[in-house]
Amino acid sequence: MRIQSNNLKALLVIALVLLAGVGIAYAALSTTLTMTFGNVTQNALTWNVGFTGSSATATEGGTSSTGRVCGAATITANSVTVDNTTLSKPGDSCTYALKVKNSGTMPAKFNTITPTAPTGITCQTSSGGNLVCGNITYKLTSDAAGSNIITTGNTVAVNTEQNIYLVIIYSGEDVNDDAVTQSGAKFTLNYIQA
Repeated sequence: MRIQSNNLKALLVIALVLLAGVGIAYAALSTTLTMTFGNVTQNALTWNVGFTGSSATATEGGTSSTGRVCGAATITANSVTVDNTTLSKPGDSCTYALKVKNSGTMPAKFNTITPTAPTGITCQTSSGGNLVCGNITYKLTSDAAGSNIITTGNTVAVNTEQNIYLVIIYSGEDVNDDAVTQSGAKFTLNYIQA
């Protein structure tokens, strides 16, 4: 029986050597993979939303050819300033075609319009792009005819323009006995990242 026991021991040693050899062979077949990044750059995005042009001439409306004077509009990227304007009778109007351009690298959203009433005048309507003060209406429209008050919420894509019309109209029905001057009316437009 001793021979069998020695044989069994020898078989066990051979089995262990074979298992160790398989383990070494398995380890010899392993592979390590790596992934390496080159430079990762976050591009700088630019915000550039503003009016285009340097001036705008008004389109005149109404029947008061000698009593209506539409002031010139001076334009910078951040503002439009309309010179002194005279409207003499109902229906007289001055309409300025303006463009807001998104020259940045990200879309912009037209967020809010805040009207400011002229000093010393009570306004009947003061909301969004519509301001009615005495016999004069100031409005921002999406059409040259002045029919559609602009709305907020639309997106101005990169390298595109939004048309806005600034309209000043003698909307009252009465003719004044004395001149009434309004000053300080304005609209503030706010654009945010879309």
